[in-house]
Amino acid sequence: MSREIKFRAWLKEDKRMVNVETMDFTDKSMQYLEKSEIINAHFLRRVSFDDVELMQFTGVNDKNGKEIYENDLISCNKYKNIVVFFENGCFKIKYPKSDTTNTICTLDTFLEKYKCKISGNIYENKNLLEENN
Repeated sequence: MSREIKFRAWLKEDKRMVNVETMDFTDKSMQYLEKSEIINAHFLRRVSFDDVELMQFTGVNDKNGKEIYENDLISCNKYKNIVVFFENGCFKIKYPKSDTTNTICTLDTFLEKYKCKISGNIYENKNLLEENN
């Protein structure tokens, strides 16, 4: 069994999300495509790992076919804006089991039980995180 390994990145200074085209672990940098309006073309822009937050593709899609990445927020009828995170070699979520306890399970297990869609991510949609508190 294989899955596609790819990343996206949150550009800290520009405050926007980009798809990672290449990564160089020797100089600790990544490249993404940037569109130039002036010449109507795309070019690769290199940035340091220090200037981005990298997020890995989980290998699964939401109910609408959209790729789910680490740090995405997913929602279903019963649970809203649950953060996807990576821990101990797998992608997981933590959701409220009751008013006083939370449950952690793998993303795959949760998606087998609930049909979820992406509602945002922790960088572009901080307001959705606040709604859960």
